[in-house]
Amino acid sequence: MCGIAGILGEPTIDRLTAMADALRHRGPDDGGSWIGESDAAGTRIGLTYRRLAIIDIPGGAQPIKSENGRVVTVFNGEIYNYRELRDELIARGHRLTTQSDTEVIVHLYEDHGVDFLDRLRGMFALAVWDVAERRLILARDRLGKKPLYFRKTSRGFQFASEIKGLLADSREGCDLDHQSIADYLQFGAVFPPNTIYRGIGSLRPGEVVEARDRRVVSRFRYWRPSVAPKTRISRTDAVQRVDDLLREAVSIRLRSDVPVGCFLSGGVDSGLITAIAAQQLSKPLTTITVGFDDEAFDERPLARMVARQYGTDHHEVVVTPDVASDLSRIATAYDQPFGDSSAIPSFYVASAAREHVKVVLNGDGGDELFGGYRRYVAGRVAGWMGWTGGAMSQSLWRLALSALPKPSGYRSSYAFIHRFARGMAADAVTRHLLWTFDGLNPNALDGSHCRSSQRWFDDAEPAGRHIADIFANLGRCGGVDRMTATDLQTFLPHDLLVKMDIATMAHGLEARSPLLDQQLVDVVTRFPQHIKLRGAGTKPLLRQLAGRYLPWPIRSARKRGFEVPLFRWLREDLRDLSRDVILSPTGLPTTLFDRDELTRLLDNKQRLEPARWSRHVWLILMLGMWDREVHRTRGD
Repeated sequence: MCGIAGILGEPTIDRLTAMADALRHRGPDDGGSWIGESDAAGTRIGLTYRRLAIIDIPGGAQPIKSENGRVVTVFNGEIYNYRELRDELIARGHRLTTQSDTEVIVHLYEDHGVDFLDRLRGMFALAVWDVAERRLILARDRLGKKPLYFRKTSRGFQFASEIKGLLADSREGCDLDHQSIADYLQFGAVFPPNTIYRGIGSLRPGEVVEARDRRVVSRFRYWRPSVAPKTRISRTDAVQRVDDLLREAVSIRLRSDVPVGCFLSGGVDSGLITAIAAQQLSKPLTTITVGFDDEAFDERPLARMVARQYGTDHHEVVVTPDVASDLSRIATAYDQPFGDSSAIPSFYVASAAREHVKVVLNGDGGDELFGGYRRYVAGRVAGWMGWTGGAMSQSLWRLALSALPKPSGYRSSYAFIHRFARGMAADAVTRHLLWTFDGLNPNALDGSHCRSSQRWFDDAEPAGRHIADIFANLGRCGGVDRMTATDLQTFLPHDLLVKMDIATMAHGLEARSPLLDQQLVDVVTRFPQHIKLRGAGTKPLLRQLAGRYLPWPIRSARKRGFEVPLFRWLREDLRDLSRDVILSPTGLPTTLFDRDELTRLLDNKQRLEPARWSRHVWLILMLGMWDREVHRTRGD
């Protein structure tokens, strides 16, 4: 696991070192740089990295070259099937000099070119320099677990694991991108290929970018999730298939030369990972749980049941945070605005885990792959009600919605019904936005406008374009398949995996996600809808599988997520900070929106239900925090 960066142009050791130093938190153990020979135009490649040593600690230093020096790579992530690939390469005559997973990349590229990506099973962001072709290949793993950013400036083409790595070399081309701000307000995150800066781009999950002569010459997706063709399989066989694949996915993720632990919540996903990992280790597995004094958000009792059953070396972290001061530190870790409030407990549990282990397994992906959200049940119901797709039926739903009182909670049955009605009163794309993100459309702030005579969001494309494009690429499929495949390409990589990457890498910790194993994803996405979801329950396959491993209270527990008492925090602990940041005359929120409208939002003059009000206030607060702690601090 590393932080990587590079320059295609006129690199110097000083420039590369500055970029690597900005990424030191991602790899506190070691670092190094390499500069290649120049061509007739004076263009050279410079590669640098910071290392978090996990595999082949004495021999895995980067950059790594092929035996003839024709291919050079720097790499962030883990290739879990590196041992099998290494044996294949040696059998074909390659000479490997290390035991690291990084070295297989250069030899696979020699044999397969860019198609070598199809052989990798893992998480990665990598750069390959082809000396003969003088081309730079950048690639990101299929589901987007590891990030990679790039830009073209007057100083050449640059790439880095985090935006701060690029800015350490030059702040050129860092004007804010209003389209990305509009997207953030809707989704709570900025979606690739854009970033918050106009001059900086991001690789999409499963994407390749090729650069030559200091510029991008091509980019393409080498992988997307597919829901077809469907597999004919019984529920019993599907559960066994998942069991076999998950056990193997956990096994290869236990490969490490340093201690491995597990994030353990009170849910099915992390419980299963913990159970399977504990059975495969010869010594107690280290588990870490974060909890709150507020019982409504505390899953320690459930996590404790799993820890006791499998005899883990269990550690509990009770969070009684000074949220106002901690929020500044957390916001600083992100290079872009990030509006998922679960970033807070993620940060705490990563910090606690790093005191005991260097690698952790987690349950990321279980909800998106196996139907763990109530909105998937809503989508299934909507599929039954095929007659509801037209404008007339949407009008009837809007009429019914106007007669319903607003819910006071978020997880209640009535709140689910109310949100279902809101979605059914809209078209399919807007419905997905409402059921999944339910963010803040700039136009929702009545009368809000930019301080200039131009309304900044007038030229912004609708946030739904991301969803519409995915729907179009999926073609005809069932409602549940459409929702899960869309989440695998939006909510999962751009929110959940960003949160996990930033939280763990900020503490020099590596996170691995067995439920997002490539082979498991390819198999489960092709299961028929009725196998993946039935009745009103969520994740039936995983819950049935959990019957083999976990006690009943966990198998039957409702989905709670990694939540925080956000409404109470915004009303109490963060009240003064929220008003100070959001209403600051020099801050980004009052630059974008009318200050009186922001005041109305803070006072909830629109009488939004608590969950929606909290979501909207939090999105603007974190935009303001990013502006104050990152944007203006950098002087961008």
